[in-house]
Amino acid sequence: MSREENKILSFIKGSSILVLSNVFLKAVNFFLLPLYTKNLTPSMIGISDSITTLTGIILPLMTMGLDSAFSAFYFEKLELDRGKRVFSTIAIIFFIIGCIPLLLMVIAPWISRILFNTVDYSYIVKFALISVAFNLWYLPYSLELRLQNRMFLYGLASALTSFTIVILNVVFVSVMNLGEMSLILSTMLAHIENTFILIFFVKEKPQKEWFDKKLLKEMLIFSVPLIPVTLMGWVLSMSDRYIILHYYGNASVGVYGIGLRFTNIMNVVISAISMAYTTFAFSSKDDKDSKRQYYLIYNTETLLLLGIAFTVSVFGKEIIQFMTSTGYGMSYRILRDLMFSQIFYAMTSIVGYGIYFKKRSIFSLIAVTAGAILNLGLNFWLIPQYGIIAAAFTTLLGYGLNFFITLHYSEKLYPCEYGQHRMLFTILSIYIICYMIGELVWWIKFIIWGVCISMVGVIYYDIIKILYTYVWKIVVDKRNKK
Repeated sequence: MSREENKILSFIKGSSILVLSNVFLKAVNFFLLPLYTKNLTPSMIGISDSITTLTGIILPLMTMGLDSAFSAFYFEKLELDRGKRVFSTIAIIFFIIGCIPLLLMVIAPWISRILFNTVDYSYIVKFALISVAFNLWYLPYSLELRLQNRMFLYGLASALTSFTIVILNVVFVSVMNLGEMSLILSTMLAHIENTFILIFFVKEKPQKEWFDKKLLKEMLIFSVPLIPVTLMGWVLSMSDRYIILHYYGNASVGVYGIGLRFTNIMNVVISAISMAYTTFAFSSKDDKDSKRQYYLIYNTETLLLLGIAFTVSVFGKEIIQFMTSTGYGMSYRILRDLMFSQIFYAMTSIVGYGIYFKKRSIFSLIAVTAGAILNLGLNFWLIPQYGIIAAAFTTLLGYGLNFFITLHYSEKLYPCEYGQHRMLFTILSIYIICYMIGELVWWIKFIIWGVCISMVGVIYYDIIKILYTYVWKIVVDKRNKK
């Protein structure tokens, strides 16, 4: 077996471990939606999601893009102690930065008043800020496990944390009836647990003597330009919630949030593949067969996500009616656009590595800024008239523009044939079909769904055949070891 085949087999194993370690518990959490929507009103979920949206920008801004620098510099030079220097430098810096959210707890009442015109939710804001602190503290350990390709331990830590969140959510929501604080409190406790688990799993400890000021300066030169990318990414993906909050209130944010929770099905796949792909992409970029491997991974991930998006979009009305209470019925109308937005997000993540290989992060900034400006402008124009439906559609347009601009620059810096024309034609066709059949009776939709899935399978027979070959090699390898 060639070196390239060994690498891609390792990638498949690693990403499969991450998917399997999360999919069961994520599925359990997903199927608990009836419990959540029964005990939490749209207004309660709206308050929780509005605070989570705030921490969604605080955390990445405080990382200053150094998580991306961790990956970019970890494999850069063939130095014996390179990984130790990167890990210790980032871990020490993140420990210091992690104290900032704790200091921000002082202004929690002010934050609560700005968001909700009352200080009543300041204690929930404090829980969210504590979560951010622990997230910063465990992030270097998480990155270390991933880049060492110790995916089993990383997956185990993720599974334990997910299990904790599920149990605590049930207890806080249904048993203790803690209302809007339930989900944020459970997340905070799970992050604390995850910190100790990852520290235990990572045998390497940050050492003062491995702290490298010169290396830190180099990483900051690379990562600081990513801060505006982070800010624009937040505008693109999350800012619409505050516009909805302003015009329609907490309840509409809650209904929109239920629709967003269905994208967690796709996020399990996206996050698992992305985590495994970082190590694989940077370590393989100079291999002779690397671009063929990128082509295979890109198409496999996109087809898998397309299948999920197609299924949820087609049967969204029935799923929402079955899984939520009557107050959340409108959620099904935003599922299609939100699900297809995630496809563009995943595609951008893969093709964007051409930019990061060349350390030209300015092009990522241009792409995400264009998508964010388009999304924000359309949000202010359309949300007051069309509400959450407009928010979902503009999100799709923003992610789509971000993808096309990222692809344009990435192809100039690191040309790679991903089979874009065939893929984009397939996505557009499936999207139009979803739009046309969404309101039909379920059994007609099921027939059309089956025909479409079969046709996509025929169109992408080459990808399915290659993937089958790799999976079969993994099975044979396991049999031989036994």
